[in-house]
Amino acid sequence: MRNGLKRHWKTFFGVVISLLFLYLAVRKVDFQAVGEAFREANYLYTIPNVVAILFCMWLRAVRWRYLLKPVKSISAGRLFSPVMIGFMANNILPMRLGEFVRAYSLGEKERISKSASFATIVVERVFDTFILLLMFAVVVSSSSLGMKFPILVLGMTVAVLLFVFFLKHKTDETLRAIERISRIFPTRVASFICNTTVRFTEGLAVLSDFGNLLRVALLSALLWVITALSNYSIFLSFDLHPPLYACFFLLVVVAFVIMLPASPGFIGTFHYGCILALSYFEIDPNISFPFSVVLWSCQYFPVTLLGLYYLRKEHLSLREARAEGVQSS
Repeated sequence: MRNGLKRHWKTFFGVVISLLFLYLAVRKVDFQAVGEAFREANYLYTIPNVVAILFCMWLRAVRWRYLLKPVKSISAGRLFSPVMIGFMANNILPMRLGEFVRAYSLGEKERISKSASFATIVVERVFDTFILLLMFAVVVSSSSLGMKFPILVLGMTVAVLLFVFFLKHKTDETLRAIERISRIFPTRVASFICNTTVRFTEGLAVLSDFGNLLRVALLSALLWVITALSNYSIFLSFDLHPPLYACFFLLVVVAFVIMLPASPGFIGTFHYGCILALSYFEIDPNISFPFSVVLWSCQYFPVTLLGLYYLRKEHLSLREARAEGVQSS
């Protein structure tokens, strides 16, 4: 009963955050001008963006194949459906349960440990964050934002690498240190930190193979570069021609804003992130808001529809997957 109330409270809180950011996104717009921007947009330019997004989903399956190699050798073709199901679940379920749903989907399909599967997803997220931080450092160092941010990011990167090194080679000592440090937090938070670290440690098996590690790093960089560059087609859709690095700046800002709690599909936070990023290039909110809606739609609807298709094809129950995810989280 208490857990159910907590879940409902988290969902309610996410909806409130989404509504707040949605308000921030539209508070300065003229809806008549927004409607005109929607009418004048060239939607043919959305096609390359959708194709790029789906291709990057395939790259995620290829990358996951290397992360899972120490657990089981699975082809990218068989991994594509769990990837799509997981991202679909993130779009329609609260509390970002998509990662747990993806692990559940793969576990049911390939009869492997769901815990081991989830551990590789945690490692995958670390690679994604690492690449985004590096991308952010490169973007700000080549713009007028100054050099303080790249230096900060470099320090964070070194810290992450040292943490991974000690976790890999001094596992027991590092886990004990994390357990002691986490005691300063409430019990539930401390438990979450320790459990997540243990899962991450399980996923570090991929780091035993330098070839696999290099492939995962390169694929991570490739899929994020393609994702960023695909954003330029949406700029063209609204007859905007900012410098190319605007694509990367937009990607990084949105990626970090949507880390905030929100309703399923990152409604509100995604849109405000777009407007915030485009304001740096002095793009009118009457353009940047419809821009955010179109970009969000290109990423939301194809992934969600394809994920639902694979869910039905694999004969999986989203309700069971969600229950499994809630229990795991």
